[in-house]
Amino acid sequence: MIDITGNRYGILTVIARAGRTGQDNAVWLCRCDCGEEIPFRGTTLRRGEAVSCGCQKGEQVRKARDILQTDKSVNGVQIPLLTKGVRSDSKSGHKGVQKRVKKGREYYEAYITVKGKTKYASSKTLEGAIEKRKKLEEKYHQPYIDLFQVRQGKEE
Repeated sequence: MIDITGNRYGILTVIARAGRTGQDNAVWLCRCDCGEEIPFRGTTLRRGEAVSCGCQKGEQVRKARDILQTDKSVNGVQIPLLTKGVRSDSKSGHKGVQKRVKKGREYYEAYITVKGKTKYASSKTLEGAIEKRKKLEEKYHQPYIDLFQVRQGKEE
């Protein structure tokens, strides 16, 4: 067993061993700088997955939002939203491409949104919709990504 009593993880201080989980992991009682006492698994603490009792969540969200809106945006467009991957619940397996049925006809629709405006392109095939999505990305997303990369290069 690793004794982590007295160790600090973020604004948490480990004050005592607090037992074991059902999976036989050590649990430690921690005191947050705000005064709250809360138990955490030792591995959760050592991996850095817990750094406060939760009192910092609002502040962390605000800081992350500020960084996204200032450091990671170009002309009001948040670059991480343009470059993130395919959602896990995507039925087509491709970002911005979906199968549609209208009046009994099946087709595929590519779509892209920038600054609150969505552009659409349709195709009879999945491959065609994927290609149209790539063209929409080149036209609408790439200029913002290029500006961001130029700005990042100037700051380094």
